[in-house]
This record gives sequence, C-alpha cells and structure tokens, in this order.
Amino acid sequence: METMLKAAEVSELMGVSLRYVRKMAHEGKLQSELHQNAQQRPVYLFPLSALSEDLQLKYYAAHAPAAAVPAAVQAAAAPPAPQRSLDDFTLIERQEISWWIQTLQRWQEYRTKPGTNATDLDDRFILLLQLENPDRTVSVPTLYRKRKALQDGRLEDLLDNRGKALKGRSSINDTVWQVFLSFYLDLREPPALECYQMTVQYIKAEHPELAADIPTYSTFMRRLKNDLPPAVQVLGRKGKKAMRDRCAPYIRRMYDTLRSNEFWIADNHTFDIISTDDGGTQHRLYLTAFLDARSGIFTGCYVTTAPSSQSTVIALRKGILKYGIPENIYVDNGREFLTFDLGGTGHRTKKSKAAQGRYDPPPVLQRLGITMTNALVRNARAKLIERRFRDFKQRISNLFETYTGGNILEKPENLAAILRSGKIPGDKELTAAVEQLLEGYLNAQPYGGEVKADQGKPRIQVYNENLVKKRVPANPEDLNMLLMRSTRAQKVDRRGVRLTIGGQRLDYWTDEFLLHYIGQEVYLRYDPEDLSYVRAYDLQDRFIEQLPVDSDAVMDYHASAEQIKAGQRKTRTYEKLVGQQLAAMTRPEIGRDMRLRLALREAADNLADSAALPAAQPDIVTVMMPWEQPLLKAVGSDINLDRMIRNRIKETGGFDDE
Repeated sequence: METMLKAAEVSELMGVSLRYVRKMAHEGKLQSELHQNAQQRPVYLFPLSALSEDLQLKYYAAHAPAAAVPAAVQAAAAPPAPQRSLDDFTLIERQEISWWIQTLQRWQEYRTKPGTNATDLDDRFILLLQLENPDRTVSVPTLYRKRKALQDGRLEDLLDNRGKALKGRSSINDTVWQVFLSFYLDLREPPALECYQMTVQYIKAEHPELAADIPTYSTFMRRLKNDLPPAVQVLGRKGKKAMRDRCAPYIRRMYDTLRSNEFWIADNHTFDIISTDDGGTQHRLYLTAFLDARSGIFTGCYVTTAPSSQSTVIALRKGILKYGIPENIYVDNGREFLTFDLGGTGHRTKKSKAAQGRYDPPPVLQRLGITMTNALVRNARAKLIERRFRDFKQRISNLFETYTGGNILEKPENLAAILRSGKIPGDKELTAAVEQLLEGYLNAQPYGGEVKADQGKPRIQVYNENLVKKRVPANPEDLNMLLMRSTRAQKVDRRGVRLTIGGQRLDYWTDEFLLHYIGQEVYLRYDPEDLSYVRAYDLQDRFIEQLPVDSDAVMDYHASAEQIKAGQRKTRTYEKLVGQQLAAMTRPEIGRDMRLRLALREAADNLADSAALPAAQPDIVTVMMPWEQPLLKAVGSDINLDRMIRNRIKETGGFDDE
C-alpha cells in the first residue's frame, strides 16, 4: 500500500514552510490527494513516491529500517559527494558563494521581526531582493534550498550550475580519440584535416561499430585545443629537442654566490660592420670574445677574419694578461673550441681503434688549470653571451657608418650610397676602435644582471668588488709557454720532426736529438707567431729539447658537477613523463606506415569501384586527323628515266665509246 504523508511531514522533509507545501499541492506542482480528516475538513495527503529519491531516503532513514527501503530507491541514491573547500572554486564562484551566505544571513535576521507571519516575511524579503538585484531571479523555495545546502556544507549547491553538466566532457569516443592522436602526433606533422579523414577511414575498417558516432572535424579541433597538453603536442610533432627547448623546465643559474673570474664564457660574433683589408676588399670581420659571467664585462677579445682555435688562444691570452687566469670557461661545441690541443675534443672525439691507442698531449686549458664546460649540443638555452653581443651590436656596431644591421629588415637605407662613396673603415682602424670601445665604453655600462644588489653599478665596478682570487702567470714568457699549441704524437725520422703550416712543411732537428730519439714518438709544442723553434716532449710529457727549424725562412657560471647532474635528472624526469603521456595517448598498432597503407587501400578501393562502373556512352564521337604536309616527299614511280638520260648525253657531248 502506498505510504501517504501529511503536509507537515512533507514540509519537514523539504525544509520549506507548511503554507508553501499546500500552495504547491493547490497549483498541482506536487502530486497530492484531497481527503477529509476526522473533523470533516479537507486536508492534502502526499504519496511518498511523488517525492524525490533523496527525500524518500530521508523519510525511510527516520521511519523505517534499511531493509524496508525499496531496492529501486537504494539503487538510485547516489553516494554523497565529498565536500569542497573554497580553494576548489574560482574567484567568480567564491564571490557567488559569499553573496548567498550573506543573503541567507540577512534572510534569517529579517524573519525574526515580531508580530509578523513568517510566510509574509519571506515574500517581503523576496521583493526586497528583487529591488536590490533586478538581474537575479530568487524565489522562496530557492532560499530554503540554498539554506539547506549551506547547512549540509555543500557550497557547490550555492552556485547556479545550469548548463555546466556537460562541461569538460567530449562526444569523441576514447578509442577514436587515440586513433586520431596516433595520426596527428607524428614528426612529419600531417595536417589535422588529413588525420581526421584517416581516423574516419581507420575506424570504419577496424571498429565499424564506432563509425556512426564519430563527431565532426570541428569537434576534434576543439578538443585538440582544450585537452592536448602543449608539451605532448610539441614532443609528438616537433621532436624531443623542441619540447626540451620550449616546454621542459631548465636549470636556473644563481649568480649571487658567483665570484669574478670563476666563469668566463666564450663565443664568436660576426660584426655588423663592413670594413676593408689592405687590398681594398670589403668584408665583415669576426670577434672572438671571453665574458666574465659574474659582472658581464668583456675580458679577452680578438678581431679576426675567421674564427679559429688560434683566435681563441689569442683572445684568452689578452684576457689573462689583464684580468688573470679564470677557473672555468663555458664554451659551445664549435671546432674553434673543441680542438685536441686547446680544451679537448669533447663530443667530437672519434671512437675509432686508432684514436683509442693514440696519445694526446695535455691541452692548453689543462696546463693553465682551467676547467672547460661545454654546452649541450644544439641547446637553445646555452647561449648566455648572446645578450652581451646584442649590446655590442646596439652600442658599438651601430656607431659606424657602414653598419649593416643584423638582418635585411635592419639594413640602413643609405648603406649602398656610403659604400659607393668609399667611406669604409679599414680593418686596422676598426680593430683599434672596437678594442677601445669594449674596454672603456661597454664594460663601463650599468650592470643589469640577475643580482639586484649590483644593478645600476658600472660593470667594471661589479667585477672589482667580486674579485676574491686572481691567478696570474709569473711572467709573460711563462704564459707564452703555457699557451703554446701542440701537435699529435709523431715518429722521429732522419729529417727529425715536422710541422705543416699553411701547406708548407718545416723540419726541426739537432744532431743530439736524432742520435737518441730517431724511430721514437714525440710531440711538439710551438708558438704560431714564432715558428723558428719548437719544443719536443716525450709521451710521458717530459721536456726533451728545443729544436731549431732547418730553414732560414720563417713564416710570419657556477655550480658543482653533482648539482648540475641533479638538475639535469630533474629535467629528464619531466621529459620521461611527457614521453609516457605521449605513448598513452596513441595506439601502438598504428605504425608510421599506417597513413600510407590507408591511402593505398583507399586508392585500390576507388580503382575497383571505377572498374565496376558502366563504360561511358557518348552521343557524338569525333575523329581527329592530322592536317600536315611533309617537308620531304618520297620518290614515286612517275620519274622519266629516258629524259634524264638524254639530258645527260647533251651535257657530256655524246656517248663515250670504248
């Protein structure tokens, strides 16, 4: 038998007034039956099944054991959702919740006025809210519902969630979405529309039960924009390096504890200035420079026609003579730095069998006690000196009339006229001006680096204030010896040892040297600016002798390794996570050749369909004939041989009788 509830019971269950329950029954908004009570007065009775499922559960919890609750009601009842805190809501949602809390408090205070019916007070309060907030629609049931939600701690029910039920959901099946991503996340970067078409074709062939529910192309694009993490998209379509450069976390250098001369950074820069050599040839020179990482001053610089390991040595020598020997240098992976006798070959070291047993002499940086750190290969974040080269371009290169600009858009309009006028600086003039401007102008500019306490100070002042230890050579001669270039090991023959410079071979030997070392392997150290002698060393790096030439012609940043490794492990963890997410979003059975296979399958199907079609039946068939006259006509049977013979007899004057 159906359980019938009185209006007072329904009022208590719903948390609304008794008058409001009777009003809903009278207006037919709530199912009810009209009965006569013991006093023969009409009363409303409400079937329990007409109430919502949560109200039915609430009634059974108070009036019946759990076993008496109908199974349909138990199955329909959802478990209570976990309560959310204010931090889980957006700013606008928190403002909405705050407004409802204040409004409900005002409502409770308004209802405490003496001598007035509570129902009338509710109606008056609704009118007051409508006057204060004409853009809001609030009713008495809404107030009771919001009050109940606040009492239960369900802050999310204070919000207007209309239209948000499907937010965050997608109509694309997960399998279909994975197939699409398998085509889309390809290093060949296929167009999204082609990937969508391939997805439709693949699903029709492999999962026909899902083909009818594939949404439109715009739906895929919308989900691609909203749901696909940027790092995954870059990794899938651009590659690991692009993802690392654009999305992955990186190690942030701390300069506060860095001292002057702890790290020098080396690189090469092409002048944005046109100059001329002694022969009048126009060209652009290069600057090989060392930069102090703490202060940003240029320490050692050398202007050259082509960057090389020798220009690096000269720039380093100039910097050491003025500022001392650095503890570390940070360089990229160019051949002018990765030379076996300068700092070592780094990643360029060949792994051949000949190289495994070959003796390499100690490089220049090792002899100077300098540790060389190489940037990661093709690492976009390693060019720390590029910012200072931009300053060089804007503050120095821009001073010269033959300034070319960094690209075609920066090229001055009058450059061609200036070049035609011949107002072009010579290499020597340009070199002298650049060296003076670097030392006296650019190094004196205000510091704008990472250390806020030093910002605004002249850079050279920052260098001096943070120079704790300065390592200097005993004298220039000792520095020259430390900066000597080295050869690889070579065997001494009857002509001693040799250097090949500029395509010319120079021999070095003495009688005593040949007597004791012929047939043995040694290596040489030499000064490129003075080839009149070399210094010979054995493979234990012991000095043997200084050998004269056998000719009168003489040719004119700051962290420990462990900390760096730890930081790199952290970035690698992120890269691994992105790679795992990429693998989870794609389907392993779709290989790189799947697009080609699907295209070939579609082509074969189209050809088969074309062959099955009836042949064309045109109404008019026109035969086209070539209307051409040959330049050369074939010899026919209309030739008159008798006439040809008579003409020949006349030409020769008669028959030739023998």
